[in-house]
Amino acid sequence: MDQNNLHTLFFIDHILKNEQAQKIQQLAKEYSAENAHIRDMAKEQADLFLSQLPISSYGEEKVKRLYFDGCFDLMHSGHFNALRQAKELCETLVVGVIKSDAIAKAKGPPIMTDEERLALASACKWVDEVVIQETYDPTIEQIDRHSCSHVAHGDDLVQTADGKDAYQPFKDAKRMKIFKRTEGISTTDIVGRMLLMTKEGMWEEKKVFQQQTIVEASNINSLEIDQASIEQTLNNKILNTTRRIMQFSNNKKPKSGDKIVYIDGSFDILHQGHVDVLRQAKEMGDFLYVGVYDNETINKVKGKNYPILNLQERVLNLLAIKYVDEVIMGVPYKVNEQLIKNFKIDLVVEGSCSSKTSEDPYELPIKLGIYQQIQAVHKQTTDELIERIVGNRLRFLEKYNSRKKKEINFFENHDYKVEEI
Repeated sequence: MDQNNLHTLFFIDHILKNEQAQKIQQLAKEYSAENAHIRDMAKEQADLFLSQLPISSYGEEKVKRLYFDGCFDLMHSGHFNALRQAKELCETLVVGVIKSDAIAKAKGPPIMTDEERLALASACKWVDEVVIQETYDPTIEQIDRHSCSHVAHGDDLVQTADGKDAYQPFKDAKRMKIFKRTEGISTTDIVGRMLLMTKEGMWEEKKVFQQQTIVEASNINSLEIDQASIEQTLNNKILNTTRRIMQFSNNKKPKSGDKIVYIDGSFDILHQGHVDVLRQAKEMGDFLYVGVYDNETINKVKGKNYPILNLQERVLNLLAIKYVDEVIMGVPYKVNEQLIKNFKIDLVVEGSCSSKTSEDPYELPIKLGIYQQIQAVHKQTTDELIERIVGNRLRFLEKYNSRKKKEINFFENHDYKVEEI
């Protein structure tokens, strides 16, 4: 191997992944004595690269198959960041979605159905396999059944009904991986935002039938959310960095000859309907751009107290979905010529359940003959999810107040020994 080739290897080892860097180490050991100075430099750089690769809380290399379970109810960027970190610890990530009846026994019924939560977990780009988990807490027997060597969880570890660490058996067996919980967002926070929305009269004169009981705004507004929880919900915002965006980003761009598809919307609270439409949109071309409206545009179009999630939260959610190639932030409500030309869009698609104003946002693509509507199989909307909260407000209010106090206590007293991956 001549000296020029050795120099080339030295430079590219900065960007190579684990196995490739290890090969460089092996090659460096085999270099002849006359190239010893290059050998030493290459080995030093490869060692540095390998030392910076993500490792588990126990300082071990990635495991073959890792099990990670959850409710994944009202799935958000905190869930997706947990899945991202879990995937960094393994080659194959197996995700267990806990059944509704098991969740109900442990902490009250979820908002979404088993099918809806399965659809969201399956759509995440960091998830390799999805299974239904019958119990609230996993057991060693369960993960053995899925051929997983370890189980993963955030550093907000849970306790059993008798106050014991639910994951102690895995720790004792040295089959536990721990990552850092994502601050600033949780399902509890999102439920709190929905509860606050119902107090603002957004559902005035709207009747929701839940187990043959009519719930009206006059009854809803008489209920109270704990004041400390309200303040925490309003002040507790996810603090994103450019690094977080890069962690979620695909870092992709269209290739020459790709058919480029564009779809836009609010994408406020991801649900099965969104996943279905995004999947169909991706199937219509080679590269899918998803345009996301800013907060002001959504509020102008939908009114009430929308959006529930801010722009940053909604962008991260979309970047975690495997059908999405790239996200365009703060797009205009009306698809215009500049947008089409800048991103070389070949096809503009719209979900059949999307909200419209009197001003048709797709007037130009229709005129150009590059518009197509997608018929949603699962005609779910964010309004429908809000209705579930409204129809069971007393139940969710009690659950929210209880869980929010626990979250506040966790973040105030946590020592943050685990670093985010």
